[in-house]
Amino acid sequence: MQSVLTLASKDLRLLFRDKMGLFFVAVFPLVYGVFFGLITGGSGDSGSSAVPVAVVDDDRSAISQKFIEALEKQGSLEVVAADRATAADRVRRGQLTAFVVLPKGFGETAGIFWMPGPAIELGIDPGKRAEGGMLEGLIMQAMGGMMRERFADPATMRQSIQRSSAEINNSSEMPPAQRMILSGFMGALDQFLGSFDAKLFEQNGPRMEPARIERVDVTAAQNPTQALLSKVRSPFEITFPSAIMWGIIGCVAGFAISLVKERTEGTLLRLKTAPISRGQILSGKAAACFMTAIGVIVFMLLLGRLFFRVRLSNPLGLALGSICTAACFTGLMMLLSVIGKTEHAVAGAGWAVFTVMAMIGGGMIPLAFMPRFMRVLSSVSPVKWGILALEGAIWRDFTMSEMLLPCAILLSVGLVAFTAGVRVLSRSDT
Repeated sequence: MQSVLTLASKDLRLLFRDKMGLFFVAVFPLVYGVFFGLITGGSGDSGSSAVPVAVVDDDRSAISQKFIEALEKQGSLEVVAADRATAADRVRRGQLTAFVVLPKGFGETAGIFWMPGPAIELGIDPGKRAEGGMLEGLIMQAMGGMMRERFADPATMRQSIQRSSAEINNSSEMPPAQRMILSGFMGALDQFLGSFDAKLFEQNGPRMEPARIERVDVTAAQNPTQALLSKVRSPFEITFPSAIMWGIIGCVAGFAISLVKERTEGTLLRLKTAPISRGQILSGKAAACFMTAIGVIVFMLLLGRLFFRVRLSNPLGLALGSICTAACFTGLMMLLSVIGKTEHAVAGAGWAVFTVMAMIGGGMIPLAFMPRFMRVLSSVSPVKWGILALEGAIWRDFTMSEMLLPCAILLSVGLVAFTAGVRVLSRSDT
């Protein structure tokens, strides 16, 4: 029993001496719990998770403006005004969750239950379809409010009724019997609106469908002014970029651990005695990691292309995005391999850092479900830019100029991380 206690005491002393390992045993779980608390609304800010949506007002009437104001008051939406081309392009590029188009003539029929409802176009980012049902519900709720406002203003409603009655009476295609019935109904409704208490309707309005919603599948279009954009052929086109990123993360974590293992076991020291420079040693390790990451990307894309209908809409952009993503995470591998002195410390640190990167970068939780400040914070995660670069070349149809931003960020992160890792390793060996 004494020997067991002695061995346990020895292990505990080693743990407390390894400050990095102790951090990921005692401190990181607390950080992890606070992070998830913020995501699930622990900050108490009910408006922080608003979904960004563009509204295209082609009607530009007082009714359409009231509808937009009703959407803004929902609290669950972050409404921005835009023209059709800009709105579709921003959704295609992943900057907005959806766009809503109010067609011309919207104000003439919106909220009038006996007339055909206006066809409101709704374009959803294919990677964020879960928000589509919620957005449709909010649109219907806003239109329900429009219907109540219509009936709360009998004078406006009576003008619409009288106009509809005149159209019925002047219709030559409608059978006389049907024309008489509809004309009588309109006359009775006109009298009803002239005599009933509008305040009573505000409390007990009708519960009918106030609008028709036409979904627009948003992927990309060479001409951004196209009304209907091409459809995503397979849901795997959306999921494969995230899957590829997890494969790269596993690859990089493994190489980071192998590098620290070579340091602790003396392999790196023996390599230094060989007639090769330190730069050659580190370059060889980086090249192996880079080629493995590229191999993961190629393997996943081949599987997706052959068995899951994943298209490669921009091969040149895909090659550029893959190279930049692999270079970025190779640099991160070098930096993570030197933040701890033991394999356990590096393994814990590596997976912890990559897990956080994936969480805030959209690799685990869709960005649209995060609070607003978390969506802003996601820009610091290389995972976000890696996913965006791959999505841009696979199904978002990014042009080469649009590929430059994520690729430039990935290369910059990789270069800075690699340089920092090499410097730390050089100092630790002196």
